[in-house]
Amino acid sequence: MADRSRGAEINDPIFYQDDAGVWRQVGYVSGRISDKSDERASGDGSTPKAPNLGDRGLGSGSGAQVQLTWYSHSVPIDECDLYQYRSSGSLEEVVTTMLPPEKRARIQERIASAMSQHGDDLSAAFVPLVQQSIKRSMPVIEEEFRVAVENHRAEIDALAERLNDEIVSDRLIPLAKREIMPIVRKHGQPPAEEIGREIWNRASLWRFGWRAVYDKTPLPQKGLVQEEWKRFVQNEAVPVIEAKMDDIVTAIQRILADVATNRAVRREMGKVADDLASDPAARALVRQILKETLVENERLRAVWSEVWSSEEASDAIDLAGDRLEPVVRLIGDDLFGNEETGIDPDFARVLRSQILRKDRRWIVAWHTGQPSRGEIKSASKRMPYPIVYMATQEQSAE
Repeated sequence: MADRSRGAEINDPIFYQDDAGVWRQVGYVSGRISDKSDERASGDGSTPKAPNLGDRGLGSGSGAQVQLTWYSHSVPIDECDLYQYRSSGSLEEVVTTMLPPEKRARIQERIASAMSQHGDDLSAAFVPLVQQSIKRSMPVIEEEFRVAVENHRAEIDALAERLNDEIVSDRLIPLAKREIMPIVRKHGQPPAEEIGREIWNRASLWRFGWRAVYDKTPLPQKGLVQEEWKRFVQNEAVPVIEAKMDDIVTAIQRILADVATNRAVRREMGKVADDLASDPAARALVRQILKETLVENERLRAVWSEVWSSEEASDAIDLAGDRLEPVVRLIGDDLFGNEETGIDPDFARVLRSQILRKDRRWIVAWHTGQPSRGEIKSASKRMPYPIVYMATQEQSAE
């Protein structure tokens, strides 16, 4: 049989899951044989015979051959597809292993029940502390932000000048002329012209004219034109504009609506936002200013330390401990196990994989009832390491 393996190693266990969902080990990789040595041993290059009925030799496309020891008579190896699984040891895999869907749902239910029962008490205890922290932090953050901005003024000015040339002058101003100004003219020109005509009709050229002439004379009183302008604006122009305010608001709303739905404007503004967000210099500058404002702000740390080390905070923490300790213990039992049930199987998986460096590789046999292709394939999906609680009667007999 010319079966191929992909990375199978000696002692890799082979597991099978029956119809009831119970896992049991049905074999393991017992050896790795070179094809060339097999050819010399057999003399004809054929796959060597298995040492006994329980062993199978699997050829490898890489010039090697693995030998499987198979000790299950009820699950024929010739009717099984074999898949190789590996543990990556990543944090994502640990979380997935420790929190399968049913356990995650159980923990969420415990938390929801606890918050439903004690949420009001915890809110009454902690919300004032959070409010106090925010209230006292804002002036400190604001002041430190100003200092950080001033410290980086030269960098901000240089960045603003470059962005003004690259974005405002080259992209936004042409965009405004091409797309926005026609919209403004369409909705803003009619009310503007109507207001202009009415104001013009109220203007008295005679009143402005003789005052301008008087201002040019050597007479002592001056500024009559300016006084007339103030009077005209206050008594004539402003009432006209106020009377037309509804039309102005309507025009502005229509302008904003058309600009907001204009595809060219939206597309270009999206590109501008992406360019600003991805600009290395801008990102580095913003990151540094926020770091100095929030992370390296010693005054902010002092404020939070003072608030959360107060007697009020201590009482709130004690209350939370009293209310949540039972559910925390239950969640701990869900995750790690307890004295009655023993170590949780999922936690045991993580311990063996992460601490003992065990159970990093395994093979799963899926019974298809059809002749197998004779290949150990690499699994495309993840799965936790199977747990075999005890030897089956079949294995014990064999």
